[in-house]
Amino acid sequence: MFIDAETFTNETTFNSDITIVGAGPAGIVLALELAKAGYEVALIESGNLDLSEAIQKLGEASYFDPQFHAPMPECTRRQLGGTSVIWGGRCLPYDRVDFDQRDYIPHSNWPLTYEELEGYFQKACDYFFCGRAEFDIKNITDIKQTSLVPGLPDEQVLTSTLERWSLPTNFGKEYSTELQQHARIKLLYGLTCTQIETNDSGAYVERVQAKTLGGKTLYLQSRKYILSGGALNTTRLLLASDQYCAGGLGNHSGWLGKFYMGHLSGEIATVHFTTPPKETIFGFDRDADDIYLRRRFSFTREFLHQKELTNIVSWLGSPKFGDPSHQNGILSSAYVALNFPILKDYLTSTAMRKAAIGKDQQGIYWLHVLNILRNLGQTLSFIPSFAYGRFVAKRKIPALFVYSAANEYPLHYHGEQVPNPNSTVSLSSDLDALGMRRLDINLRYLQQDIDSVINAHWYWNEHLRKHNCGYLKYLTNDLEASVWEQAGDGFHQIGTTRMSIGPQQGVVDVNCKIHGLDNLYVASSSNFVTSGQANSTFMIVAFALRLSDHLKQKQEKACSAPLNLMVYPTTSTM
Repeated sequence: MFIDAETFTNETTFNSDITIVGAGPAGIVLALELAKAGYEVALIESGNLDLSEAIQKLGEASYFDPQFHAPMPECTRRQLGGTSVIWGGRCLPYDRVDFDQRDYIPHSNWPLTYEELEGYFQKACDYFFCGRAEFDIKNITDIKQTSLVPGLPDEQVLTSTLERWSLPTNFGKEYSTELQQHARIKLLYGLTCTQIETNDSGAYVERVQAKTLGGKTLYLQSRKYILSGGALNTTRLLLASDQYCAGGLGNHSGWLGKFYMGHLSGEIATVHFTTPPKETIFGFDRDADDIYLRRRFSFTREFLHQKELTNIVSWLGSPKFGDPSHQNGILSSAYVALNFPILKDYLTSTAMRKAAIGKDQQGIYWLHVLNILRNLGQTLSFIPSFAYGRFVAKRKIPALFVYSAANEYPLHYHGEQVPNPNSTVSLSSDLDALGMRRLDINLRYLQQDIDSVINAHWYWNEHLRKHNCGYLKYLTNDLEASVWEQAGDGFHQIGTTRMSIGPQQGVVDVNCKIHGLDNLYVASSSNFVTSGQANSTFMIVAFALRLSDHLKQKQEKACSAPLNLMVYPTTSTM
């Protein structure tokens, strides 16, 4: 059942076995898994079923540095499905090396192992619709060419690791019917949790206060509570719940809101292959299940340790659409479409549009038109099939790649950020429309982050030259300045409720339960100790599945009684 929170009477208390705060991928997976196990679930979503600009503004930060962090409206989405609504669809797990004790990376000590999570990868793939949990091209027998280019073997440098791509899966859309029809799930939307209320000792959550933009206050009462509203919003709620715990719930270590991480990504080089151009795998493979796959340059676990590198990968890209010097009609047509007022918001998210176009340049529109006219035949023959695959087909082409007869491609890197206690989020005195304190965001990188990106490129270049397969061409003489200039994130929000063995080292334990609280859990990438090279969405769902198993195995069983609504809503939708 879907219920508009505005239909409740003010001061209503809503009872359930488990309250889940946030209806993004983690929250939806947890709701479905726990309801199937017999729990009565209240799934709480701040947003509506579709985007509400007024509700979206509740998540805006008081302060962030645009040099290093994207605006919150581009990073998060308050509506059913959460940020999966604007997500690109890239799926891959963390690597084994991410869970190693790496003394050269401070604060990188995970309290669990890769093997404890590996068993959840296939079920996560099922939820994402991304096929088999196989992330090495050598183990996919229906794809014959295992190397990125002929003659380039896997040694310390690999080109056989890959990422999978989902539909992309909008969890709100894909699982809407199942959520609506499940008798044990009640989705309350338009309801923002503003305070977690504990007993006097701060050891047990008694209820959660929540508000609507219409001015109503509701209370959520359960035996267990799970926060799955995204890393920064979850951290914000914990920090704001400081009535009995100075500094916020779970802040025994003083590390709540610290170690805020994302990734480093950008381009400082192109790769020029000296192998036959038509044998370069420059775009996507597709496996027997029709899943899009992309290969990357990466390193072995042992080599990363030996060279003291952070975990980093790179892949072949296309020139930025916005630069008309590429003289490619296909790329210029993409630029025109992504800047056309009626089309641009429909075609892709703001963040992805900015990434594809590159830096804004004035007075270049007609240069793009000229590119299209010069290559009119090629452009017109390409557009229909790509447009269908990208915007009509259920399984969409993830990105636009174009063949290079010169066998030269931009090399896009995506790397780990070192945990940094001085990279933080904290509460400001600025209030949102519900009276909740907004966040100050202070994402900081370290010189170690920058050095590792540069060193990784040196080893990739060395590997290509060693096997006479090509070389890197750097885009600048000042690599350090270029990496610093491109350093920034906000889309992959990691680390602010870090997992630890004990309460003095972090915020949550190995089962995602807040240290010192008997019934409060966090299902978010904010729990992650390190950021790895992978984007976080896939691992968020893997951890959510592990948490659901943990809760199912608890001695306390779900009660079979229906939800007790003290005041029933007058209307419901969908």
